Amino acid sequence: MPKRTFNRLDDEKKERVMRAAIEEFQICGFENAKIEVIAQNAGVAKGSIYQYFDNKKDLFLYSVTWALEYFIKIIDSQTPLKDMDVYEYFLSGSRQRFEMIRKEPLLVSFAIDFTTGRFRSLAEEINRELKQVADEYELKLITNGKKRGTVRSDLDDKALLLFFQGVTEKFSMGIIQKIGKSKYEPTEEQFQEIENLLKDMVSLLKQGMGR
Repeated sequence: MPKRTFNRLDDEKKERVMRAAIEEFQICGFENAKIEVIAQNAGVAKGSIYQYFDNKKDLFLYSVTWALEYFIKIIDSQTPLKDMDVYEYFLSGSRQRFEMIRKEPLLVSFAIDFTTGRFRSLAEEINRELKQVADEYELKLITNGKKRGTVRSDLDDKALLLFFQGVTEKFSMGIIQKIGKSKYEPTEEQFQEIENLLKDMVSLLKQGMGR
């Protein structure tokens, strides 16, 4: 995790450091990535990186968290979290999300790689980071659904979360791979195919979680 020194930076400088780190990890992999290259591309001194993070591993793991939270912020900026349940999370603003994916091919490629096992030496730590961020966000969606009466209130939140993740994991991965194959420029036909998949996924969710 980042040190206080990093947390005190302004948002623009934080993002510059993280994008430089993600680019280097994506190009070179974890083992071959160099802190001095990250520092140079971020426009900071090499020593500053060590003032922000204990070591390269901490920087890498925070890069995973930062990328995931970046996408969540984009989704929330289109439809605030408080206005979404687990179904609307997939359907709300889907076209705008594809526009965002077109604009962020590096972040999407990095996300695909760390979720599909490219960085195997850090797989356990990556999964822990992903689970922490995803579980917190998805539990909020489930809570919203219960409050709005769209999600069953007779089941425990953790049981609902397991079901939700089980249904959506392969669907989400398949959609990401389809986007990757189109080089982040899906045609209208491909977009419609993906949108239909999202609707099918929501239909399955409603059968198991809905009221």
